[in-house]
Amino acid sequence: MKKNTGIYKFILFLSLFESFFINQSSAFFPKINEPNQQELESTAIQIGKTAIQLIQFGQNKEAIRLLRLAVKLYPNEIALWISLAEAQVRSDKNYQALSSLNQAIKFRPDEQSIYLKKASIYMNLNDPKKAKIFITKGLSINKKNEKGYFQLGNAEIMLNNYNSALIAFKKSSEINSNFWQSINNEGLVLYELNNFKKAESKFRSALKISNDAEPMLALAIVLYFSDNKSVESLSLAKNALKSNPRYISKEYQTKQLWGKKLQKSAQLLFKNKEMKKVVREAKEKSQ
Repeated sequence: MKKNTGIYKFILFLSLFESFFINQSSAFFPKINEPNQQELESTAIQIGKTAIQLIQFGQNKEAIRLLRLAVKLYPNEIALWISLAEAQVRSDKNYQALSSLNQAIKFRPDEQSIYLKKASIYMNLNDPKKAKIFITKGLSINKKNEKGYFQLGNAEIMLNNYNSALIAFKKSSEINSNFWQSINNEGLVLYELNNFKKAESKFRSALKISNDAEPMLALAIVLYFSDNKSVESLSLAKNALKSNPRYISKEYQTKQLWGKKLQKSAQLLFKNKEMKKVVREAKEKSQ
């Protein structure tokens, strides 16, 4: 990717800016009037915008450095702390991200998104118990959040609380009937509970809303083990793996919260001789 020279020139300017204002007690600089708070806040926001661009370019270390400066200049702007946490997560500094979000909570303890962001980090750290605590806290602020209930359902899956997961996903889809991820995940749970007919219905509903590879492949699996539906099943499975070849991997399926039963069924489907070519190509692309 071609480097954005404008951004890097601005970074150089900000480095000088940082040295000037943070080390202004140095004898090398003449005494000047300190910038007022409004100027500092405006500068911090501009730095934050530049950092967000760097995050988009994958320049997370540079973004972290700039955002650390920004929060020094404007510590009670929670958007800066949240952006800093995002850059830290992308740099695999999850615990630092949690610390940044704790700072945001100090300034805005009633901001739901901060708690849900903390929950997602704990989910990435495979700690669904702590994730559930922060999801619950977030939902206590605003119960009309489909993504919050979706997160809760996912945490319940990881805790093997399937009935609780179903309740959470249903609440999510009641708030937003087009939120296909919750409908799809209901199907994942129902499959593990051996309720294949209802699982099929959920996967079909999710697929009508979004032509995503996950409900497409999950539906293919259900149909493969149903009577006289193998033709449709194989067609769906081939299209799903072409769309997202990562689903060939058990590890990837696990990250998407697929249960053991669905994973085992997927492997049986992949062994069908008509799937041989597509499976080989998916393995090659996902490596």
